[in-house]
Amino acid sequence: MRSAGAFGAAAMAFGLASTASAQVADWTQGWTGQATLYAWLPAITGAQQAPDGEPLVNLDNADVLEAIDMAFMGAAEARRGKVGFLFDAVYADLSQKGTWVQGRLDTKVGTKLGVYSAAAFYRVHEADRTFVDVYAGARYFDTQTTFELNTVRADHSRDVDISWTDGIVGLRGGMPLSEKWSLSGRADVGGFNAASDLSWQIYGGANYAFSDHWTGTIGYRYMSIEYAATDDAKLDIDVQGPLFGITYAF
Repeated sequence: MRSAGAFGAAAMAFGLASTASAQVADWTQGWTGQATLYAWLPAITGAQQAPDGEPLVNLDNADVLEAIDMAFMGAAEARRGKVGFLFDAVYADLSQKGTWVQGRLDTKVGTKLGVYSAAAFYRVHEADRTFVDVYAGARYFDTQTTFELNTVRADHSRDVDISWTDGIVGLRGGMPLSEKWSLSGRADVGGFNAASDLSWQIYGGANYAFSDHWTGTIGYRYMSIEYAATDDAKLDIDVQGPLFGITYAF
């Protein structure tokens, strides 16, 4: 009797484990995704101001590549049926050195900019490799500006940190041009005077499929950010430029 009971319990446990495994397998079936590493080489124009209203930085440099100390840019998505998730991350650490007062004083302006997005999307149209998605989510902005002034007697520095999160809504889509070439684009807007005054971006690009898994991308991305904190700290910048990427689909 004990042997039979033990066998029955073992069978039940095995059955439950099998059911759980099947449920996990069923949950993971049908998911597809892709991961992208890209290089965005923008011009950055605008200003960031401190609580006293004094401008701390105004970058107008088409050759930002020379000022980059470190950068990471990547995106990923996962989809099952008509629903899915989008992720995007941009981090750039920039620094510029200069002189002031006829070259007597050394200056350095450092800017760290992080933009991190996450959203859920729903596919409203799909036919013959043409698709249209609507999406909604959040975008987190993190900026830090450091101004350093070096004199013979002393070194002076000042930091301004501004960070906030915007809700975003957007639209994206794609269409084939040939078996290898396709077009893709997206546009979204956020802020709505809730966290920031307004933030929006638009992107358009062309894609070339090297194989079933690998795709190259070239495009242009424009992002505008307007933010005014309650302590009078302000950020008003435009970031725009060409984008190059490589995508792996799985």
